Amino acid sequence: MTVYSPSGLSAFEGCPRKYWYAYIGKPEVEPMETVEAFLGSRVHEALEELYRWQQNGQVMDSTALVACYEDAWKRQWSAAVRISRKEYSAGDYLEVGRESLRKYHARYRPFDQSRTLRLEEEISADLRGDGRYRIRGFIDRLSRRPDGTYEIHDYKTSSRLPTQAEADADRQLALYQIGVEGMWDDVEGVDLIWHYVRFDREVRSRRSPEQIDAVKRDCIGVIDDIESRGREEENFPTNRSGLCDWCEYQGICPATPA
Repeated sequence: MTVYSPSGLSAFEGCPRKYWYAYIGKPEVEPMETVEAFLGSRVHEALEELYRWQQNGQVMDSTALVACYEDAWKRQWSAAVRISRKEYSAGDYLEVGRESLRKYHARYRPFDQSRTLRLEEEISADLRGDGRYRIRGFIDRLSRRPDGTYEIHDYKTSSRLPTQAEADADRQLALYQIGVEGMWDDVEGVDLIWHYVRFDREVRSRRSPEQIDAVKRDCIGVIDDIESRGREEENFPTNRSGLCDWCEYQGICPATPA
């Protein structure tokens, strides 16, 4: 059986043809990394290192955190990283990460609000309990508070802060909650936490069992839709949107303007 990911399901809903390119046809295209994705990866790596220190009983200071980020940026930056918004430079994005990490450090130091259990943990969820519908993804950080509540943390470098209603409707971390509930038998309360580091804000959500059941049904419906289309490209039409400018398949997509 195919194992799906939250990002894969979202890709299909956003543009079925992009899903076909990425997960079925897999045509050879020149790899493309946007500066937004590059920024997000470097911030994630720095925060992962921060919490590895915390797991070992050490508190990384703000200067060391930013230096960790800058070192990774310099080592991994290349001319292939795409900057679509020409009014901004690579240096502008580099500075966004610096300031975001400084704010994060100031907010949470000494990082003892909860005990970190896993970092960049692969998680799987069986949506129906029979292995037919499986989801796999990675949790940025999984922790547990002194009161026993589990926390699923996700770091965002997006330039857009969602509303509470949008967070409550987001299914990615809810799917991870299903996986976490299957890992231990003492999971009773789970908080879903998005850290929007550009804004120095966290957005929290908690899902009822009924809401989790609804997420399962919704994802099963998307998977059924994908699988009902077979493997032919023409069954996965293009959905033109503002995201096309950031798509690595522009060069081969029939909907790309000539």
